[in-house]
Amino acid sequence: MVQVKREDRRKVYEYLLNEGVIVIKKDFQLEKHNDTGVQNLHVWMLLRSLKDKNLVELVFSWQYYYYYIKTEGVKYLRDKLGFVEEVVPFTFRKTDKNYEVEQAEGGRQQRPPRGPGDRGGFGRGGFGRGRGERRPQEQAAEPQAEAPAQ
Repeated sequence: MVQVKREDRRKVYEYLLNEGVIVIKKDFQLEKHNDTGVQNLHVWMLLRSLKDKNLVELVFSWQYYYYYIKTEGVKYLRDKLGFVEEVVPFTFRKTDKNYEVEQAEGGRQQRPPRGPGDRGGFGRGGFGRGRGERRPQEQAAEPQAEAPAQ
């Protein structure tokens, strides 16, 4: 069992309570965790114990652990750290939607529609269609040019 110092546990819990999510690289030989400054193995052990108590949700992808705090976890950490009710994780806060209204009013210019030649000849073909040869449906739909009479 790994023993974690009280101040290190407090740093990790405060970070998780403020941010709402913590990312841990699956490299337990790392000296320090990037965000908290605590040894990476200790951060992982603390979050694993919170996961066993069903206070955080775990997602593992591409050798990284993503721990998201739940509402029960917020209550637990507030009690454990002695924080007031006003402390809310960043992931729980409502975002300001004013930037979407500004863009809709003309904050972004409309670009002209794309034409058939805008992709430099890469618009044809696709999976299993060869190197841009025309499909039989396209050949049948186009009128055939008559050969000059000799």
